Amino acid sequence: MHTPSLRTRVLSAVVAALALSACNGGSPRPAEAGPKDSSPVVAVINDRNVTTQEVKAKLDEQPLFVRSRYATLEKKKEFLDNLIRFELLVQEARKQGLEKDPEIQATLEKVMVQKLLRKQQEAAAGTLTEPELRKYYDEHLSEFLKPERVRVSHIFLEAPKDDAAKRTQARATAVKLLAELKAKEAGPTKSAFELAATQHSQDGATKPAGGDLGFRSRDELTVAWGAALAEAVFGLKSSSEIGQVVETDKGFHLVKLQGRQVGMDQTFEQAKPRIEARLLGERRSKAMEGFIDGLKAQAKIEVKEAALEQLKIEGAENKPAAPAPTAQPHP
Repeated sequence: MHTPSLRTRVLSAVVAALALSACNGGSPRPAEAGPKDSSPVVAVINDRNVTTQEVKAKLDEQPLFVRSRYATLEKKKEFLDNLIRFELLVQEARKQGLEKDPEIQATLEKVMVQKLLRKQQEAAAGTLTEPELRKYYDEHLSEFLKPERVRVSHIFLEAPKDDAAKRTQARATAVKLLAELKAKEAGPTKSAFELAATQHSQDGATKPAGGDLGFRSRDELTVAWGAALAEAVFGLKSSSEIGQVVETDKGFHLVKLQGRQVGMDQTFEQAKPRIEARLLGERRSKAMEGFIDGLKAQAKIEVKEAALEQLKIEGAENKPAAPAPTAQPHP
């Protein structure tokens, strides 16, 4: 089995130390600027004092259920021993000059950039006022208030309400067709309704699609076909259920439920956390772009395209750029 070298192990330890210290607000070392630590010294490791404040800071980084394990002196000594072991590795890494190792420097740069970004985002985000949040809610009501919708297929037999003879005939046809379709779909022919719609429906817009009206709200169905149809459709309970014959001013309908979308009715207070998170995210993103643009404007940047062109990327094909389209003369 391959055993990592001392340099590799120490390097990993120092990388972790730098990353954890920067990301978790670790205690500063003696050479670093920071508030004076006058708490009692609990250990001396060569020329390095470890104070109770440092130990507490490291313990506070742990989850509550982990911290609770270190209530006794024995457990505190165990935790301190781990800090001592880690400090010895850090000191040895410094002796070996690993602070200047390119890998360490690259990791430190990444951590510094992450901390800079967080610092800028927190400074830029600020707080959102109630009127700002309410304004977003009012301007985007469709995100928070959505009516229940159903997807339905129908077979329409046209029969104007002032044509008694035609309505009598259409009603009889609808009743007969309904009985046939229910019998067929009770057996193996589960698409009998859609097939019949392509043959018998007189709604030219949906006939080619097997009578599919798509997802519609109650109000949309009422406007398009009348309240009776809307009530009948929303009264269906299960997918593929075929309802009774529906009579409207325009004629007679057979209806089949295909699906249902649950509605949404979020009040401003319910939607507020979601709105705040979205607006803060947008504000941070915009502020970060502005911050980077400002850095670019103040910096002297020169791109060497000739050198960049010579850069070979393993596995990538160097394809020539497509020529820009030429303008076509108007006739």
